[in-house]
Amino acid sequence: MKFVQKWSYACANHFASVMNETHQKRAVYYYGLYIVIGTLIKGVILVASALLLGTLLPSLLIVFIFGTMRMLAGGYHMDTYGKCLFVSLVLYITLGLITQYTYQYWNYVHIKILIAATFISGLYVLVRYAPKDTPNKPITGPQQIRKYKILSLIYLLVWLIVSIMLAIFELNMYVIALSFGILLELFAITPTGHRFFDKINVALCNIL
Repeated sequence: MKFVQKWSYACANHFASVMNETHQKRAVYYYGLYIVIGTLIKGVILVASALLLGTLLPSLLIVFIFGTMRMLAGGYHMDTYGKCLFVSLVLYITLGLITQYTYQYWNYVHIKILIAATFISGLYVLVRYAPKDTPNKPITGPQQIRKYKILSLIYLLVWLIVSIMLAIFELNMYVIALSFGILLELFAITPTGHRFFDKINVALCNIL
């Protein structure tokens, strides 16, 4: 969104002028501020939307799991902030709505199947495709690839243990939300996911 760029540039320019910094340093300020301001705006809009629709807890859980695993496994990136905000908001809120208003209909067998399916698909996708680097975080060296792949698999194992414990205590909403977060991240690093998001990216060109 243009206003995020303008705010970030104005703040970076002010900091650089006050501290008598170079253009290169101003560019660093701009990039950091762009991420911070963009993240804050995305967070405010997400929380407001989730509160309005009554899906705050599941939506935040989905965002947390998706975001933390994404730091290890990477994934698809939209080419503009506006597209990223729109697509992220739609996905998080939609999955939050499904979680909030269907979890009471899931029995223990359904939950076990969900956990097993998520874990098995996670093993396959992470071993085969992770980590998927991004323009902001290129991962090209063999050692880096191995490191992030192992960390991603460890994360998945921790998720499995936590999900099983939540299922034992019949906290189905939490299990579903955590599973949706994992599945969304897995989809974002697969070739199928990239083709899907590419199509959305192109479709949104004339809108955002």
